[in-house]
Amino acid sequence: MESFWYYLQCAFFGSGYFLKVPLKKAMSERGLVQMTAAENIWYVTLCVCFGAGYFHKVIVKKALSEAIKL
Repeated sequence: MESFWYYLQCAFFGSGYFLKVPLKKAMSERGLVQMTAAENIWYVTLCVCFGAGYFHKVIVKKALSEAIKL
């Protein structure tokens, strides 16, 4: 069912995908995953738009660092 909702979000201007990119960037900075070239480009694009990608990444990275300490 989660896949259905994700694809539905992606159908509306790619919002599901664009919400996923900063999360994946935070995870890549912690060494958990690798980003593709396209994801890197979209992350930079999101950062250019008033820092939206960066600010979303900061929250997720903080949560990951707290979760990993536990």
